[in-house]
Amino acid sequence: MPMPVVPNQFEVGKNKLVHKPTRASFSFDKGKTNFKSVDWGSAGGEPATDRSYRKEDVMRVAQQILDRIPR
Repeated sequence: MPMPVVPNQFEVGKNKLVHKPTRASFSFDKGKTNFKSVDWGSAGGEPATDRSYRKEDVMRVAQQILDRIPR
């Protein structure tokens, strides 16, 4: 069963979000609503383990955070 992804697992930088448990990073340009690049880190790896995070869950929460960043 995948681990839940929640906003407080993310570190928000100037032009980058990082999901701390997987080290997945999302770079963006200020004022834009989409990501410039994504490095998945360990997200989506080993689906049979209890400590895995699904890529689509990590992306969904990262997008929610990006949508809340002032433009």
